[in-house]
This record gives sequence, structure tokens and C-alpha cells, in this order.
Amino acid sequence: MGIHCVYVRLTPAELQRASSDPSWAQEHIDELGDAWAEEEPLPPEKAPYFSIEKSWHKLHYLMAAHGGIPVDVIHGGVELPLEDDMDYGPARYLSSEDVARASDFLATTPFGELAPHYDLAAMHSAEIYLLPDSETEVPSDQDALRRHYEELSRFFSAAADAGDVVVLMLA
Repeated sequence: MGIHCVYVRLTPAELQRASSDPSWAQEHIDELGDAWAEEEPLPPEKAPYFSIEKSWHKLHYLMAAHGGIPVDVIHGGVELPLEDDMDYGPARYLSSEDVARASDFLATTPFGELAPHYDLAAMHSAEIYLLPDSETEVPSDQDALRRHYEELSRFFSAAADAGDVVVLMLA
């Protein structure tokens, strides 16, 4: 199954409730995740729950190598206590202000500016998740990374337009 990076949009009122009631937060996030898994996924700009699947670490590497991203959209944010412990670190959330800043970066930085930083040797040295064992004859996954990056941009844009916060989880 592997580690996926999951995003959940919450209104500021939902964040306030989630912050004071970890049981409700866990239940709400689980319900959104179940609906996402069981139904035809909504486009990222309409989805309250979204995943960039297993591409999270490579995208994080590319954004960090590019520089200039004002908010870490993979590992950033403030811890959000949930009823259950997460396997790969705590759930975190980005404030609506941070969501807007991240959205601006994602919208104005096309994937083509990140792509030149795709370097398998450097990524192996950095122990990036889900790299093949060999650097030779490896098909490029840049098309999938581009798609996930563009979907992430649309998700953050919609969240920013709505004034939502975004919860980040590695699950």
C-alpha cells in the first residue's frame, strides 16, 4: 500500500472544533477519507479530501530544490491532535493565511520550473521515498509528478479561495 500524503480542507470553524475535540476531528477526517475511497473522487478543486499518493517525497524534494516555497505543503504546519496516533507523524494543519501563500506559489510556479531538479543520483543520496534500486533504465515518472503537482495546485487554490485551512497527513 505504501505511504500517501493526504490533504483535508476544513473551514476555520471546523478547525476550531477539531482542535478542541480530537475524537470529532478523527471521525470527520475518517468519514471524508472513506467517502473519497469508496466514491468516484471529486476533482481536486471540489474535493474536501485529496491525496498526492506516493509522489509526496519526490514533490517535496523538487520544491525544496527549486527554493522559494513559502510554506512546506508536505511536512509543514501546526500539529493537530487526533484521537488515533498516525503511523508516520502527527496530522498538521496550515492556517488559511499559509494556504493562501502556498496557493500563490503553486499557481505561479509551473512544474516545468521544478523538473530540472529531477536528479535520480541526488534523490538516491537524499533517500527519497520510493526510488527504484537502480538508476539505470528507470522510466521517468515526471508525467505523474506533474499531474499530482497540478492537482495539488488546484486543491490549494480552491482552499485559499474559500478561506479554508488544510490538514496534512502522511498515512
